[in-house]
Amino acid sequence: MNTAALPHVDGTLNYITPMNDRPATLAYEAPPGVPPTNIVPEPHTVAIYDARPIAESVTLDGNGFALRPHDTQMHDFYNDEEVRSVYYKEAERLLQQATGAKRVFVFDHTVRRRIAGTADRAAGAPRQPVARVHVDHTEKSAPQRIRDFLGDQADTLMRGRSQIINIWRPIRGPLRDAPLAVCDAGTVSADDLIPSDLVYRDRVGESCC
Repeated sequence: MNTAALPHVDGTLNYITPMNDRPATLAYEAPPGVPPTNIVPEPHTVAIYDARPIAESVTLDGNGFALRPHDTQMHDFYNDEEVRSVYYKEAERLLQQATGAKRVFVFDHTVRRRIAGTADRAAGAPRQPVARVHVDHTEKSAPQRIRDFLGDQADTLMRGRSQIINIWRPIRGPLRDAPLAVCDAGTVSADDLIPSDLVYRDRVGESCC
């Protein structure tokens, strides 16, 4: 992706400080005295480009993300029932149009809203933006998520092509506080990715730092 002529801002992104232990983060509110993660952030200032002028040339297969306009019939994204009954169907249609997929299965959603001074997973508080560069799934955890949700169908489905794709949108805009940035997959080497445990109460997932 040629970014030379694109407008940009300089932003500070938190990467992981090199460590000997395996990185791990709790996916629930940490008990008193227990750190939510052993990861120490290492901030770097990087250029973040506005890809909207070249949106038509940015692709999932080529860059790992895509930009799509989408009008929604949603009224209240904080209403989980409405999200499941209205937005899940919209998401299925959007992904089928974008990928040509024969089947789309939406397995969950997260609404994030930044409240200054609030930790993510804090009881009674909305989910906070993730303030660290990361990849949500790995070659290990992505197939496992398909098995978790699709059971006996999973092995047959994974004989073909399967993908886990996140859909992100601002609930209100323009978004000026804690905006989302994504990385061009073509600029990342597999050797740069560090597997990290995401520890739930009943299971351990895996992401990358």
